[in-house]
Amino acid sequence: MHRSLKGFFLCLSLFPLIHCGVPSGEFGWATSDSQKLSILEREIQTITDYKMMRDGLIFSPKDTIHYVYQFSRNPGLESDFYISLNRYELDFVEIDIKRKRVEPDSLAIRESYTGLRAGEYLMKVVHEGDVVDEVKFHVLPEEGYTEDTIEQELASEQEDEIIKYSR
Repeated sequence: MHRSLKGFFLCLSLFPLIHCGVPSGEFGWATSDSQKLSILEREIQTITDYKMMRDGLIFSPKDTIHYVYQFSRNPGLESDFYISLNRYELDFVEIDIKRKRVEPDSLAIRESYTGLRAGEYLMKVVHEGDVVDEVKFHVLPEEGYTEDTIEQELASEQEDEIIKYSR
């Protein structure tokens, strides 16, 4: 009996060391102004410095937004991850989804977005239908938000001509 209790406690002490599931990670961000670059420069541009953060993210519509999702440990190099970009309308609506694999040398996923309209966004990292992580960010116009800016944006999104021009 004493020996089995020892074995039980040994297993219990090793339990926290066992890693199951997909590891969490951290988001990193960088921006560039792709309007100033030639097509060739855009293709060969390599971003190496990312600011690791997830709160208070604000970008400009002119920015090319580069992100990295750095895993805390190896999630499996053959695993497919999906990066879902959602824009807030009345609720978050998916506007882009990309299938990505982890880079073997860095254990990270990298991608960029360009030409995002002003608004609130939600980015999700998904593995086998489960959300591994998510982060919210805002794209604000250069001049900031004013009542006129909001009205113009709402009017431009309207399909109905009567509603569009009655604002």
